[in-house]
Amino acid sequence: MKVKPEEIVRRCHSTASPPRLVLLCGPNVTRCQALVEELVQPMAQSAERVDMTISDITDRPGGLNDEANSASLFGDKRYIVLRLNSGEAVRATAAIETLLASEAGGDPVFVIAPGMGDKTALAKSIAASPDALIATCYETTPQEAAASIQTIARAEGLQLGREMAQEIAALTSNDMVLARMEVEKIALYLDATPDNPQAAETDILLLLGAENDEEDISLLIQAALNGDAPRLAQELAAARAQGISEIGLIRIMLRHLAKLAELRSKVDKGGNVDSVAGHPSVFFKDQKHFKRQLRIWSSAHIARLIERILQLEIVMKSSGQPDQVLLEEELLLIARKAASSR
Repeated sequence: MKVKPEEIVRRCHSTASPPRLVLLCGPNVTRCQALVEELVQPMAQSAERVDMTISDITDRPGGLNDEANSASLFGDKRYIVLRLNSGEAVRATAAIETLLASEAGGDPVFVIAPGMGDKTALAKSIAASPDALIATCYETTPQEAAASIQTIARAEGLQLGREMAQEIAALTSNDMVLARMEVEKIALYLDATPDNPQAAETDILLLLGAENDEEDISLLIQAALNGDAPRLAQELAAARAQGISEIGLIRIMLRHLAKLAELRSKVDKGGNVDSVAGHPSVFFKDQKHFKRQLRIWSSAHIARLIERILQLEIVMKSSGQPDQVLLEEELLLIARKAASSR
């Protein structure tokens, strides 16, 4: 069944058991990711999570169905998260259709497929299945973001005016993952709860807002993707002293890479790098960085980068190693790769 992104969590959580397959697609990478994390949240504490990628199913169309129907080592409940980068959904079609055609029940499968459209043959198969849900995540408009932020705030016990919600949306570039983090941070600071609601004034953003944090994170990301190792070392040292959100950096980096992939595809189609990166739709402060990065990174390399950053988040949640160490290692590796490609 095809549903709206804002309905999919309610539909899944309102039933005793989730659908057999849930697929999030569309151009909004971070929203696809965020919705899947919200969907699996009720199971995360009591069920085993199994992460899969295209490499796990490319040569075995039945691999996804087999995994969904295999028993946990300790007999625990399980759920599967399959991540597909842009262009990989076509290669996963046989595996997903095999799963849907199987008569066995199996563990629920959640698929993140950013870039996949909802008019493809695979999307139509999922929409026609009685035990599957598909939702398309489009880019969030400022109006939609502000409304969603007010909804999030009410759930946290925050009384948030529309003007302040719009400011948070602007500070986080309409990224609802980052916006939720900002709202939760404000609620924590004000000791707000649904039973103890608190009003949030605009000036609190000057104290706790995301603007400076995101600017600091952006400097780290640009230094890594530009291959500027000395600058990256300086920014990492500053980040250690001030503290940053590693997950927040991942979200912002994925958003930046999605934009870089979009611009790179225009260059691949014959566009001039300077013209593509200098378009008014690109924030003027970022134009020089995009020009440089478009000359360094190919479409294939950008796709691989997105896969690596998504994998990094998985490792952060499961390895037991400090997030800061894992993040710094990855950024330094990216900077070395970029420097060698210039």
